[in-house]
Amino acid sequence: MSMLSVSSHSSSFLISGGSMQAHAVRLQPGDDLGECLLAAAKQAMERSGAQSAVILSSVGSLEFVRLRMASASRAGMNTAVKSEGGDAAKSNDSHHDIKEWHERLEILSLNGTFSGDGGKHLHMSVSDSNGHVWGGHFMAGRIFTTLELVIATLGGVQFKRDADEATGYRELVVAADGSGNTGKDTS
Repeated sequence: MSMLSVSSHSSSFLISGGSMQAHAVRLQPGDDLGECLLAAAKQAMERSGAQSAVILSSVGSLEFVRLRMASASRAGMNTAVKSEGGDAAKSNDSHHDIKEWHERLEILSLNGTFSGDGGKHLHMSVSDSNGHVWGGHFMAGRIFTTLELVIATLGGVQFKRDADEATGYRELVVAADGSGNTGKDTS
C-alpha cells in the first residue's frame, strides 16, 4: 500500500491498495435501482472482505428516475416532474433542484462509490426517446427492461463518509484498510 499527496489540502492523498474484483449482476424490470445498487455493493464487499466498491459498468434502461441537479442547495429543494412527451413541470423556483422523469430512458452513465458503512455517492446521465440528455446526482429510479451492472471491490482501501464543514455534506474519506485484507474472495 502506498500514499501520495495529490493536493495542497492535507487530506487529499492517493491511496493504492490490494486487488480489485469484479462482481456482475443483472437487474430485472420493476426493480428499485437504489435498493438494488446498495444490496449488490454490500454483497460484493461481504464476499470479498473489502471496505470499498465502485461501479465499473452499467448498461440498461429506466422507467422512472429522480436526479438532484448541480444547482441544488441544501435548503428548500424544489422538485420538477417530467412526464412522457412533456417538459419538466414548473415549481415556484425557476431552477429546479430535483428533477423526475416518468418515461422510458436509456442509462448513458452511472458511476459512483460505496463504503463499507453503507454510504454511497452516485451520479447518472440518461437520455430520452429524442436523444435529450440529463444528468445529476442519482436519488431514485426504477428499471424498465434491464440493468447489466458490474461492481468492483477494492481490497486494501477503505471508503467512509464524514461530515465536511466546507460543503455541508457527508463527503468521501479514503484510507488504507487497516484489516490487512487485500480483497481476496472468501466465498
